[in-house]
Formats: sequence, structure tokens, C-alpha cells
Amino acid sequence: MSNAPTGRARRIQEQSRLERAFAELMGVVRGIVADGAVSPDEAERLARWTRENPDVAARWPANMLARRLEAIVRDGRVDRRERAHLQAVLGGLAHNPEWMTFSLATDLPVDRPEPEVVFASRTFVFAGEMAYGPRRACEREVVELGGTCEPTVSRRTHYLVLGALSASDWGQEGFGAQVDEAVHLRTRGVCVAIISEEHWAAALP
Repeated sequence: MSNAPTGRARRIQEQSRLERAFAELMGVVRGIVADGAVSPDEAERLARWTRENPDVAARWPANMLARRLEAIVRDGRVDRRERAHLQAVLGGLAHNPEWMTFSLATDLPVDRPEPEVVFASRTFVFAGEMAYGPRRACEREVVELGGTCEPTVSRRTHYLVLGALSASDWGQEGFGAQVDEAVHLRTRGVCVAIISEEHWAAALP
């Protein structure tokens, strides 16, 4: 009789291995942000970790982190601005341990298919909790790419971005209201795109 693991057993083993790898990554992230600053060596070390663990780095939101890291270390130097951005991203991940295990909420009313994201001269509203980091960090990315941000949905809104950690946020004051207002405006002919944080982050250069 074969002692090879069954399909279910293999899936359990793979899930367990991924959980250990995510826990290791979380430990690295927390260690880096502990002193409130990211050094060039730490950025290089984290980029190397994501390259050596491609199956983890392919999963959201680690894929977002891996992509940002590769962009930062590609030219062989990590400047102060890049370190500040990376600190914001890592701080968000370190203070949201749910990111290791959550699945992107599929019941949120995002557009299918999600539209192309254009930053220049577009207005963004962020709703819910972001895996990327504090909302101000997300807004800073938009502004630096030529867009603007506002706190609530209006006729000026082009994109409503729903935070990846928002599966349980429907009951939070303001979150559902933002979605309802976007849907209401769309029934009146206003083009408000509702997109996921993952889709938004994938459009960042």
C-alpha cells in the first residue's frame, strides 16, 4: 500500500507550510519596523526573502510588497524617500496581523472586470482598512502620481477603493455608506468605479 499523501493531505501540508512561511515573513517585517526606520540593508534582505519564497510572494498582499521591493532595489540604491514609503507599507502590515490569513473579500461590490486605474487628474476615495498601510500612505501614493483624494464619495469621485481587510467592515460607520453612495451615484449616471485595494495596488508603478 502506498504511503504517499492523499490530495487532501497534500493540501493540508501545503497550507501548513505556507502558514509557517507567512509567520516567518511577519517576523522579519516586525523586526524591521521595530526601530521606526528601514535601512538599505533591511530593504535588500526583505527583497531577497521574497525572491527566495516565490510561492508566498505571489499571494496578496505579499505580492504587493514583493513588487514594491523589487522596484526599490532594482537600481542598487535605496534612497530616503523609498525607505519612508517602505516603512509605511511595512508598518501597515505589521499592525494588521490578519493579512497573513485573510482572503480578499469576494462579496464586496467591486466592478467585474475591474477597470484600468488612471491616477493623473483622477479623484480617489479609500474606504475600509487597507493592507497597504495607513490611509494617508495610500493617499500619498495617489497624490504623487498626479491624482487627488477626498474623504467621502461625491460626483467628483472617479474611484472608490475598498480596503483588502474590509471583509468585516460593513458594520463600521461610514464604510457601507460610502459603497451605498457610490452605487446610488451610478444609478444617476455618475461614473464611479468601485475597485479592490489589490487592483489599486497593482496599478502603482
